[in-house]
Amino acid sequence: MQTSHCFSKELNASVGYMFHPGVGINGDLHKPTALDVHPGLAYKSTGAILKSYANAIAFEMFKASPHLVVVDTSLWDLMGWRLGTPPGHNVTVVPKPVTEERFQQWCQQDMPNLMKIVSQTFPTSRIAFRTAPTILFTPKYEKFERHDVDMLYQCINSSTENGMLLGKYEIIDYHKIMEHLIDRNVPDLYMADGYHPTWYPSRLYIHEILRRVGLNPQDPVEPSQHNDKRTADRNAKFEMRVRGDPNDMDLIWAGE
Repeated sequence: MQTSHCFSKELNASVGYMFHPGVGINGDLHKPTALDVHPGLAYKSTGAILKSYANAIAFEMFKASPHLVVVDTSLWDLMGWRLGTPPGHNVTVVPKPVTEERFQQWCQQDMPNLMKIVSQTFPTSRIAFRTAPTILFTPKYEKFERHDVDMLYQCINSSTENGMLLGKYEIIDYHKIMEHLIDRNVPDLYMADGYHPTWYPSRLYIHEILRRVGLNPQDPVEPSQHNDKRTADRNAKFEMRVRGDPNDMDLIWAGE
């Protein structure tokens, strides 16, 4: 289990993070997932995490149920679909484009099922979906493409009713946050891998979450072309350690 959490005395709020490997290659929240292309890695499937661990870990973090649970499932899904079921050791996997049918399955079955089970796992919490920020370029080994991320975003938009995903769940639009920064030519938005956001968009995203629970954090000063690159790199490495992998559940508890 990959988890972390922190508490802000100033805000009287806690934020927790829990990694999950996505809906899986078959979309049933079980193995195999994209992680199975890495021999020797021990991990729990998303279904197992939600069934046996998520609630207990959240209570360990907060000593209470989270007020808000923010769910993302995106890049690990895309990677799994492109690489397929692992064929065995010492076999080179050639990435394949994600089919329209696979996107439709995610949109109509996999993602709604994940959100349903998360809401059952945290019955007293508000549940939100986080859209995946667009990527800068296709990463090494062609794990996913910008087009793929945009297809997931189109699904969320087409499944939104009165501002709510599937008419039930809040939406934290990280994709929109990143696109807005790109349109305004804000520099240094991505780490070297081309898909992990750096400290600035990450912080805007976290602040958006905190506002959803009634807090009012002040956004940092926008980076400029003249910022000290060493400072930006240092902040980026810190944010990557805090956020972990792209697929996750962010759990928020704010004091009454």
